[in-house]
Amino acid sequence: MSGSIALAQALAALPLGDVVLGAVAAMVGLLAGVALALTIKGRRRRHAPTGRVLLALAGPEMSCAAVDAAARIGRADDAVVVPAVLVATPYHLPLDRPLPEAASEAIDVLDAVEQRLHRAGVQVDGRMVQGRTRRHALRRLVAEERFDRLVVPAAGAGQEGAGFSAEDVAWLLANVSGEVLVLRPGRSLAPPAIEQRSSRFHGSGRRTRRAQLRHP
Repeated sequence: MSGSIALAQALAALPLGDVVLGAVAAMVGLLAGVALALTIKGRRRRHAPTGRVLLALAGPEMSCAAVDAAARIGRADDAVVVPAVLVATPYHLPLDRPLPEAASEAIDVLDAVEQRLHRAGVQVDGRMVQGRTRRHALRRLVAEERFDRLVVPAAGAGQEGAGFSAEDVAWLLANVSGEVLVLRPGRSLAPPAIEQRSSRFHGSGRRTRRAQLRHP
């Protein structure tokens, strides 16, 4: 109470013009702070990606054309690119426990794809999807993921590991709603060179290994 009285007495002792100027300055500072906060919030809202581009990858090799096409679409649509590596899990194993070698290869490819997409300047939300067969994993992927566009590489002669077969592509076009972009066979990359290895999934036999693509 005494502090409030002292403050009132101090203000009363000041010339009226100084009091008014001080109040105006305080109000201007408050309004500037509110305007800055609203501007920052608006920019964050504008720069948050609104769409999702799903990139399905069929095996231990990948198509650079498909990855780069997904990145271009992600930049143009202001969308997150969702690379998904499909892994076939044998019937004698639980569906969420793929063979360690298959899981390791899939994570190598996923890491390399994520690095390439990050360098292209898009946001990435990668994942590995298991299924009893490649078609089953593909069916689970499109059923569980929300996406605006789907990008898939088609396999060429002698490139079964680098893309989807004609039968898989035909199934996609017949059963998946929305836009599906199929990339014809082009240059594919083998599993990338390994830089380091560290455990990511305890108890599942899956390991993550940071990798880089051998080609730009």
